[in-house]
Amino acid sequence: MEAKARFDAHLAELADTSRAGLAAATVEFVDGVISRAARYGDHLFHCFDDPRIPANTNGLEQFFGVSKRILRHALGCGSTTNSVVANLGAEPLLALHQLRQAGGMQTASSRPPIVFEDAHRKLAEAEAPAIRRRSMVRYSDRHIQRLRAEWFTTAAEPDA
Repeated sequence: MEAKARFDAHLAELADTSRAGLAAATVEFVDGVISRAARYGDHLFHCFDDPRIPANTNGLEQFFGVSKRILRHALGCGSTTNSVVANLGAEPLLALHQLRQAGGMQTASSRPPIVFEDAHRKLAEAEAPAIRRRSMVRYSDRHIQRLRAEWFTTAAEPDA
C-alpha cells in the first residue's frame, strides 16, 4: 500500500498550507479533497493489490503501437484513421490483445491459409459500407457521372 501511504502524505502536506489571505479559496478546495479522500480513500487503491493489473501500461501501449504499424503497412496508408480500428471500433483489437496476453494466439504459420481467407472475407464484408461511404465522399464527381449514366439509361428504356 505504498501508493496509499504516498497519497496520504501528499494530503497531509496540502493540509499544512496557509489558511489566511488569498490562500483561503485554495484551502477550501484542499479541505474538500481531504474530506473526499477520507470517505473514499480505502476504495481507491485496490488496483495495486490485484496481480492481474500491471503496474504500468507499457505493454498495452506497445501492443497498440505495433498493431497500428502493421495495419498501416498492410493497408498501404500513412494513417489508421479510416482503417479497421476506426471502422470496427476498438473492441476487436482489445480482444486480440487479451488473447495475446493469455497466450492463446497462434503464429501465422500454424494456421491454414483458409482461416486467413475466411477472416479476410469477413473483414471485407464488415468494412464494405464504410469503404463505400468514403468513396462517395472522395470521388463524388465519378459517382455522380455513374449515377447520371444509369439514370439516363433507365429513363431511355421504353416501358414494357
